[in-house]
Amino acid sequence: MNVPVCTVPEGFIEHVSPSNFVMSLGPMYRRDCDVGTATIGLRVLEQHLNLHGITHGGFVATVIDNAIGYNVARVLNGSVVTAHLTIDYLSSARLGDWIEANVQISRKGRRMCFAQCTLHNGDTLMATSSCILAPSA
Repeated sequence: MNVPVCTVPEGFIEHVSPSNFVMSLGPMYRRDCDVGTATIGLRVLEQHLNLHGITHGGFVATVIDNAIGYNVARVLNGSVVTAHLTIDYLSSARLGDWIEANVQISRKGRRMCFAQCTLHNGDTLMATSSCILAPSA
């Protein structure tokens, strides 16, 4: 397979996660949004693909979970863990594609926070997700 050109769209800066697992996926980037959240973006690399040459579902889930967790922790100013995550896979991405995760926090309670995420490959909606997060112990 050809190695993709790893250009990053304007406005994105490197996203350094405190998670070694997330960092092992390769470079991720973020762009701050006006509403206090950040879009997480990355270029699809060979290690993100399944046997069919498209993004692996587990990788997609990890990107979504990381984007939601980062944004909720940022808004709540503290560490969080995922209590529940649902994902609807709608399309895929291939080697070299740029994908972006956008998060909307719908409700913040005392013990739980509810958020949604959309994952796009360009103009194509790849996945939608909803999540419940709780403060970490």
